Amino acid sequence: MVKVILGIDGGATKTEAAVISYDGVLLALGQAGPSNPAALPINEVCDNISTSIINALRKVSGDINVIALSLSMAGYLGGVWDSEIRKCIKSKLGDYVKDARIYITEDIEAAHASAFLTGDGAVGILGTGSNFYGKYAGKRARVGGWGHLIDDEGGAYHIGALGLSTVVRSYDGRIGETILVKYALSQYSASSVEELVAKVYSAKDVKGAVASFARSVFNAAKEGDKEALSILRRETEEIALALTTVVKRLGATELPIALMGGTYMANRDLWRPMIEEELSKLMSKQVTVSEPLIRQSCAASVIPINAGERFSDSYLTNIVNSCSAKHEQ
Repeated sequence: MVKVILGIDGGATKTEAAVISYDGVLLALGQAGPSNPAALPINEVCDNISTSIINALRKVSGDINVIALSLSMAGYLGGVWDSEIRKCIKSKLGDYVKDARIYITEDIEAAHASAFLTGDGAVGILGTGSNFYGKYAGKRARVGGWGHLIDDEGGAYHIGALGLSTVVRSYDGRIGETILVKYALSQYSASSVEELVAKVYSAKDVKGAVASFARSVFNAAKEGDKEALSILRRETEEIALALTTVVKRLGATELPIALMGGTYMANRDLWRPMIEEELSKLMSKQVTVSEPLIRQSCAASVIPINAGERFSDSYLTNIVNSCSAKHEQ
């Protein structure tokens, strides 16, 4: 009988399940579609979570005994759908999880564990949206992450929206010229700004259409466009403010900081020095930003340890060696 721990990263674009041995070695990965309950019907969320787990478990030979299942998911919203998700998992996975202890948390918990395992620190996720979270001396603090319509500075949607606003403001003469206009017309295959705006507003996925323009903002900034650089400086200030607020709320004088998420990771060569400079200014000391140690599905399996579970003594050492974030696809 193979004793395993399941870690599941339930994201807005995909769900990934990791099967981890009792001593912390990654045995298999399985993927399925998105599982954000704030954006999808709960039955679809349930199906994708279960499918990702089954796809992973089928790759492991021998009889399997799931000790613990830890699901860390986007859109968890304080456990609104907790009972439905637990019922679904038990129903669809049957004997696989009949004796398993099930943990369900927000994705920011796995993000924190991916950088600091069971230790203290402050973390920021900069993806389509943004979220900031920290742990120190048994205390926790969460800042931001209130959604793209009213918050989420530093996320791709917010950056893309500012970029597109800059395009129309430049076009009608409120500000000077910017190469963002050229980038926007090219990216959206539009012959005019009017056509561009119509395409954005009529897109099937407006959020995605706006967020996708963040890539062009970063490219324009790399070319030295002053308007694009101004957007990134503004976003950098908000990111640094959120992280320093987390640290202050925790009452820490010094705390390691890590950043992750698709928007950050794709642009960290440009962005990391800007964020470190702003953090150093706000904290009045040199700040160095780190990155994830392990992929988030594996990190989800660490969360039960924070809740008091005890696996093999070598669990954390082995999971770092076998689940490196550098190998994440």
